[in-house]
Amino acid sequence: MYEEVLTDWNFWGGYNIDYLGRDYSLQEFVGEGRALILFGVRRAGKSYLAYGYLKRMIGSGLDPKETLILNFEDPRLSGIDSRELIKLYEEYLKLTGAKRPIVVLDEVQSVEGWERFVRYLLEVKRAKVLVTGSSSKLMGEEYATLLTGRHVSIEVFPLSFREFLRFKGLEIKSEAEALKERSRIRALLDEYLEYGGFPEVALQDSRAVKEELLRTYFRDIVTKDVAMRYNVRRVRKLESLAKIYMSNVATMVSMRKLSKSLEIGLRTVERFSEYLETARVIRFLKRLSPKAKEVERSRRKVYTIDVGFHTKAGLPITRNLGRIMENVVFLHLAREYGVNEALFYYLTSDGREVDFVVREGRKTVGLIQVTHHLRKGDPGQFRREVGPLVRASKELGCRRAVLITMDQEGLIEEKGVKVKVTPLWKWLLGFEV
Repeated sequence: MYEEVLTDWNFWGGYNIDYLGRDYSLQEFVGEGRALILFGVRRAGKSYLAYGYLKRMIGSGLDPKETLILNFEDPRLSGIDSRELIKLYEEYLKLTGAKRPIVVLDEVQSVEGWERFVRYLLEVKRAKVLVTGSSSKLMGEEYATLLTGRHVSIEVFPLSFREFLRFKGLEIKSEAEALKERSRIRALLDEYLEYGGFPEVALQDSRAVKEELLRTYFRDIVTKDVAMRYNVRRVRKLESLAKIYMSNVATMVSMRKLSKSLEIGLRTVERFSEYLETARVIRFLKRLSPKAKEVERSRRKVYTIDVGFHTKAGLPITRNLGRIMENVVFLHLAREYGVNEALFYYLTSDGREVDFVVREGRKTVGLIQVTHHLRKGDPGQFRREVGPLVRASKELGCRRAVLITMDQEGLIEEKGVKVKVTPLWKWLLGFEV
């Protein structure tokens, strides 16, 4: 019954992809007795990552028949439930003679009772399982309840800048290579800051196609992953709130002011904001404070999951390159450290802001400020950008302070504190001054 859909989507049936490689290591997380959940914003490349993992395993000697891909966006699997899935799986075993395969369940959130099927694979068939999903249902904590003790999860982001370069045919393995290719890297950075890192967008040459893809992604996330998922009736208000956030990245938000401007209740703004963050279209950054209540009550800064949403789906009156750069830095830090426990912004004792504070436990290990260009002859800007780093370094006991600019680099010593100045492209590639 399902032989055609099985062969169409699997490497042993003739399916193939050109895998360019992403900076995620999955092998250590894939094992018997637990499922690996790949979650994240729609179109970030979760399926591509899972399929690429299978292709690499096959390239390392795994029999292709010991792999199974079930893509639940295929209309032929529409409406399938966990009982039908078991029949489908048994048909695959008969076709291939597989013993203990690696199974990819792609966009599984559309399947009623999928978690029962996952438990069946793990406990009865001893299969290794990768699960992908992009709706807020799978990106929330629901799967943690459904698969208690039987899963690990990895959030998949749009392309990092290093991955973006790879998709553009430029693999940078050393600082010497980066310096040699500097002019090309800078040109590609401009594109990255304009259109972001969604994989399909990065592979397009046409500006019009890039822009239409970004607008389509944004609409789909807001309408399908948020409005439909949470039965939101005031969809236009939800869209307006999302566009306000897209237009004001890297700024502190006041939900009370948003409530007044949108003419909806404060609780509604808070709920809509929570939905948008769960769907990963936005992320909020909390303020670092020794008082837990102050951390929760303080105003938060908002960032988008991809700067292409800011430039093409938001409503910015002017293009603020400094804020776009800050959003890109946020995403880079979020990939590396996560957000809730390790990443904050900070206000010094005299009320000046440091864009990012990186924590390891109770220790501050990094201070980062972002500005488009440091004008050395402008004492006011110098005080705004360098001053907070110097003061925060002393208040938080952290010697690692970095000022990220578009092209400048060097070392500033101020009041006994050393501040590294480094270009954004070099910092994103891991080559600090």
